[in-house]
Amino acid sequence: MRAQIQIALRIGAALLLVSALGLVADPIGAHKLISVHAYNSTTHFILAANMLGMAVVILVMGENPESDFTGALAMALLIVGIVIGHQMLISHSMPHGIYTVVALIVLIGLAVFLLVARTQEMAASAAPASRSAKTPAKKPVPEKTSKKKAAKKKAAKKKAAKKRR
Repeated sequence: MRAQIQIALRIGAALLLVSALGLVADPIGAHKLISVHAYNSTTHFILAANMLGMAVVILVMGENPESDFTGALAMALLIVGIVIGHQMLISHSMPHGIYTVVALIVLIGLAVFLLVARTQEMAASAAPASRSAKTPAKKPVPEKTSKKKAAKKKAAKKKAAKKRR
């Protein structure tokens, strides 16, 4: 599972790096891909910086995908995907271009995959060990009594029953 998580993290980092570098290299052209509103360079470059930062975090996390930060990153990516979906499908402030739709699908798919993979890892580490790995359970050994002791016990029970009557 570690290898699949690392591949998924690299795909996410590549998507964010390409997007951020596109925003920096051609701000006006990239703006037409992601917005139908007027160009604002401040907001545009803040978005690019956030994408670069998240890509760096993903690349660093790729070295140790079993950490708890993988789940946090998956939730962050899912929130970003939900916001992009809202901007595109509900408020219509993003165009429905091939780039934005594919990016949205990849982003949400990546977030869901990371959440499921992290949940499976947590469940596997919390599962109890199998019976064969543990020491075998000891059965209680019944007490061995002699015939005389058994007869005395039986007589004591009869006596106690007579006294109660």
